[in-house]
Amino acid sequence: MKKILFIANTDRHIKLCHIPYMKMFHDNNYIVFVATNSNLKINYCDNKINLGITRNPFSFKNIKAIFKLRKIVKKEKFDIISCHTPVGGFLGRVCTINLKNKPKVIYTAHGFHFYKQSNKINWIIYYPIEKFLSRFTDCIITMNNEDYNLARKKFHCDVYKINGIGLNEDRLKVTKEKEKLKKELNLEGYYIVSYIAEISKRKNQINLIKELNKIDLEKEKIKILLVGDSIIPNFKDKIKNDNIIYIDFKENVGDYLNISDLIISSSLQEGLPLCVLEAMYFNKPLIALNIRGNNDLIINNQNGYLVNNTKELVKKILYYKNNKPLQINNNIDKYKIDSVMIDIKKIYNKYLEDKIK
Repeated sequence: MKKILFIANTDRHIKLCHIPYMKMFHDNNYIVFVATNSNLKINYCDNKINLGITRNPFSFKNIKAIFKLRKIVKKEKFDIISCHTPVGGFLGRVCTINLKNKPKVIYTAHGFHFYKQSNKINWIIYYPIEKFLSRFTDCIITMNNEDYNLARKKFHCDVYKINGIGLNEDRLKVTKEKEKLKKELNLEGYYIVSYIAEISKRKNQINLIKELNKIDLEKEKIKILLVGDSIIPNFKDKIKNDNIIYIDFKENVGDYLNISDLIISSSLQEGLPLCVLEAMYFNKPLIALNIRGNNDLIINNQNGYLVNNTKELVKKILYYKNNKPLQINNNIDKYKIDSVMIDIKKIYNKYLEDKIK
């Protein structure tokens, strides 16, 4: 039987981004292995591997995981390894160095840690590692112009660009009546601003809250929804404003997008941001930081605004609320899962003897 191994930091990443692609391989008679940091069962996964890894690439746990994964790769003789997230990309490539019968290795970069606005430390640490590991990679798949152009110019493997991980319209179904949900959340009569993303340092919600607290949200009749699971300890306790509402991660994000007047993102680092694409699906106006990924999708005064920092972002919320709204009609067909899957198949088939259908 043919075998594929998906590697990522967390189960959440796999579930959010890769279930349709696991199904694709499963339907093509592949045995699907998934390696993450837990034993949680995942659809279309035939064999789950708990590597006990962490987000810190230099953690001792991750060093141990290299040896564990190398033994598994030798034993299982995978046809292909599909690497995701920085740690998954690191482990999946390092464990195959100098292996006999090395599997094909494809690394999907959901946003390199080094980019134009990142600090010098990221360039000093992560850039040389990625460049070195590209020698042991059959191809790197990127999602934005900045990453694609850099990888093509500097790295030692094939490089392709896709339009994100694919918008899954099932996740965006509206399951609740708009006014009913507003009533449940006590949002009636308010201008609703939503930010749907993991609560983390990278997504920058803490600094956003600090800036939001400088204005009288109640006087402005604004309520902010922060929707996402948190990796910041006791995040809810850090919100001391009744007009900022934290909602733990929900599958039915379509309901929250549907009731929103405006979508924002204070994220400091992106590949091709899912929260922006989902807002575009609903033709919602966007305000986001002018960073890689965001500036691939947002065009000023057409479907939103790009700003330089959270202070400008909060000012723009007030500006947009009090001015004529943009007339938005996004064409996002190329970002939908069916379209992206065609591109993924074409790329993977370049490295497979038995082509996937």
